[in-house]
Amino acid sequence: MTQERVNTDGVPVGNGERISPVEFLLMAGFLTYRAPLAPIAARVAARRVLDAILGAAAAHGFADSDALETMMACAEKSSRMRSLAEQATAAVGDTVAYLHVIRCAGVTLEVDP
Repeated sequence: MTQERVNTDGVPVGNGERISPVEFLLMAGFLTYRAPLAPIAARVAARRVLDAILGAAAAHGFADSDALETMMACAEKSSRMRSLAEQATAAVGDTVAYLHVIRCAGVTLEVDP
């Protein structure tokens, strides 16, 4: 029996493409707050991802979840926002831990069965 090794060098976003957990978190914030024309299913999934990642980050000591979410809601584009997103994803853990949090939020990724 062969065990398939899943590439964890990022979060799968379709067509074999992957982005960093930071980019995925920022994309979830964009879809949640700034993409009213996106399909409702995408916006609901993005909200679940945002809640799960920020919740996991807070549980691991990240104290600025509210500030980061406010910046996302206001469409702020700053180095501070990027830095907070990096800190939040680092608090969650490595990419495997990050993907686990997303799956536990009920969001199916390209590599999931």
